[in-house]
Amino acid sequence: MTSISITGIGVISSLGIGREAFWEGCLAARSGVKQITTFDTEPYSSNVAACVVDFTPAGFMSPMTYRRMSRISRMAVAASIEAVDDSGLCLDRMNRERVAVVMGTSYGSSSHVDGFYRSLLADGPRGAQPLLFPETVPNAPASHISIYHKIQGPNATLCQNEISAETGMAYARSLLDGNVVDVVLLGGAEELSEILFGCYDAVGGLNKIRVNKGEDIQPKPGGGLILGEGAAVLIMERSESARQRGAKIYGSLEASIIAGDVSAMGHYAKDGRQMARAIVRSMEKAGIQPVDIDHVSVSANYAKDLDIMELEQIESCLQCSNRDMWVSPLKYLIGDFGAAGTTRAAAILLSLYHQISLPAISISKLRMAEEMPIEWGPCQRGTIDKALMTSTTFGGGTAAIIFSK
Repeated sequence: MTSISITGIGVISSLGIGREAFWEGCLAARSGVKQITTFDTEPYSSNVAACVVDFTPAGFMSPMTYRRMSRISRMAVAASIEAVDDSGLCLDRMNRERVAVVMGTSYGSSSHVDGFYRSLLADGPRGAQPLLFPETVPNAPASHISIYHKIQGPNATLCQNEISAETGMAYARSLLDGNVVDVVLLGGAEELSEILFGCYDAVGGLNKIRVNKGEDIQPKPGGGLILGEGAAVLIMERSESARQRGAKIYGSLEASIIAGDVSAMGHYAKDGRQMARAIVRSMEKAGIQPVDIDHVSVSANYAKDLDIMELEQIESCLQCSNRDMWVSPLKYLIGDFGAAGTTRAAAILLSLYHQISLPAISISKLRMAEEMPIEWGPCQRGTIDKALMTSTTFGGGTAAIIFSK
């Protein structure tokens, strides 16, 4: 099996703009959850989300470049610029047909879709706003990344709800394993919009928490998910090539397993059999045992069914019956969205590179989160060699990814 390394990271997140600000936010266990100010939340049961603030695309590209991009495309391109710069790759000296762009997104530019169809319904076909239409397709962010960097290789967008980025990761690996390309810009991106927020509220998915300006935000464990937004891009290439060019290597992708279960729309699979299968298969593919896992990043998002099921499967698969396992529920800080996979992966890779553990919570305390305040354990220096990332989505999709130093 081909060894795959990650050599560049770019992040636009609710914890901060850019890789370094994001990493500092992770280490401090700083919550990105804020009161929403971009649209009226009065009709909804919640008024908080992990919003990206202080993002100015002009800090990454010219106004002429981004003026017709949607918010999601601007964040995605900005993250790709940071990732390419970080990797040290000189695309001008490369065969751009051997470079791919793979993006994951749940909904694309939901705000542009909303705006376009509102104009269509109000005024008919002739009244529809043509400038909004190009951004209504989910592959717009990936296309803008290719256009900006003049990339001519494969361009793909995968939409699988909350595991869109993880699914993209598996596909990106297949392109490198098959020698189709030499480099993949793997990303995930999502934007928060009123239409998306309203839809999640309508299906009862949101954490029903409302706050006043300046008030401390404490989401209710088990009360429903907190939506987020942002973008993250990783540069993936074969390890041999990365070492030959003297690249900085954050870590390696050892295994990426996608599995599917069956559950009602708007609900997570409760029995967890497919998550367990994904975890076991990922360890088999990576050639490791449960004892080799030094860090676990879980997809817990304050939704009761998901959080309980996931903890049970991790305890079972990693054989934790005789010890209190510590896990990192990063979505408690950044919210849940289609790009969360690459954002969480970025945090894991930075942890592996710096050999500093991410903030974590013991499983025993997570089980009692509805009864007492959540306490994050401090970050610590130490040997971190293997990390497991688990993910799941409404409808039953699940993923298990293993990274190594």
